[in-house]
This record gives sequence, structure tokens and C-alpha cells, in this order.
Amino acid sequence: MKFLWIIALITSFYANKTYTSVCAVMVDAPAEISDTIFERFIHDFQASPDALFEWALYGTGAQDDQEKNAFLLEYTETVYQPENNYGRITVDVVIPPITRFRNIVLEGKVEDTRMPIVYNPDLCIDSLTISNVPNWCRHFDIDVTYSGKLLEHGYGNLFIIPVDETHSIFLMDINIKYGWFFNIFITKRIYKNSVEWRVNRYMNNLKKVAEDLYETL
Repeated sequence: MKFLWIIALITSFYANKTYTSVCAVMVDAPAEISDTIFERFIHDFQASPDALFEWALYGTGAQDDQEKNAFLLEYTETVYQPENNYGRITVDVVIPPITRFRNIVLEGKVEDTRMPIVYNPDLCIDSLTISNVPNWCRHFDIDVTYSGKLLEHGYGNLFIIPVDETHSIFLMDINIKYGWFFNIFITKRIYKNSVEWRVNRYMNNLKKVAEDLYETL
């Protein structure tokens, strides 16, 4: 899978009962600006997790097209526990009009493993894939450590790739293995309409905030 194929798209595949998705967006802002969006995400995750729903996770609960809403997410509580270095989101998962799973708890960590930003004029964007992103690209890891009924496991990596002095790329890969019930319920079509859409919305939220910030400078 060549990197340029996913600059404005999201690509997914299913193997070993696990969905893997890769999403990338080109950002009209330099890596230094995009990096501040990482810092803001980590700050809000640790200091004010509710604030994430005002920008990074804004609009991810439901789509405007009701026919694509195979399930809805209704967030009821977000808490960060510094003594354990993890965040907790409590959510109701609604499968209209069948049922509602109440108070599903998602616990996760955000590991900040960013390296200093490096501009490499020899970097060939055309040849990049998710498996060969240089280790000097900024990134952090998101790991769902507990989810009750919803997930068996879930983790992701979010990268900033410097392109030039005025452009960068947000690249994310996520891996999700659902619990037994949701694994039966989540077909590839439902995954595309409900999960891919949320990932794409999240990535474009990051893109918009970075570009809006850059325009104000």
C-alpha cells in the first residue's frame, strides 16, 4: 500500500478478528504547528479530557446521515487518573432501535514518544508505507487497556511527518479487536460506515485546528 494512496483516504482490512485502519491527511501547516496539536491533545487528555469533545473528538458521536448510524456513542463521563497515568471514558453504545449498552468503560493511556522534528530533503513521500515511517517522525501511542464488553483490545499510533516548511502530514493507524458480541455485530459495512467515518472525522478535526492556528500567525 503506497502512502500517497491514503493522503486523503482511509484504508482498512480485517484479519485474525482484528480490524486495522490507516488514515492520513495532508496539513497546510508546518510540522512545528502540527506538533502543538499533539501537545494540546496530551494536555487535554491529562488535564481536561472533556475538552477533547470540543475539538479533537468533536462530532464523532453520530453522523448527520441517520441511515449510516449503525451505532451511536453517547459519552457520559471522562476522567483522567494521574496516579495510574490513564484516562477513562464512560459511554453508552446505542444500537438503534435494538438495544443500549450502558456505562461501557474505556480506559487508555497516551504515551508521548515524540522525537525532535527533522526535515529530511531526501525523504521520499511516494515510497512511504505505514511499516517504514522513519523513527525520527513525531508520534505518540494510544492504548486501550480496558473496555469491558466493547473491545478485546485496541491501540493506535499517531504520527506527524514533516514534508516541507509549510506542510506536514498526520498519519494514524488503529487496530481494533471487538468483544465477542460486537465482533458478530460489526460487519465490514458497519465498520466502514461507523468506525472509518469516526477516524476520518477525528483526523480532519486535527487538520482543521492546525491549519486555523497557522493562519493566525
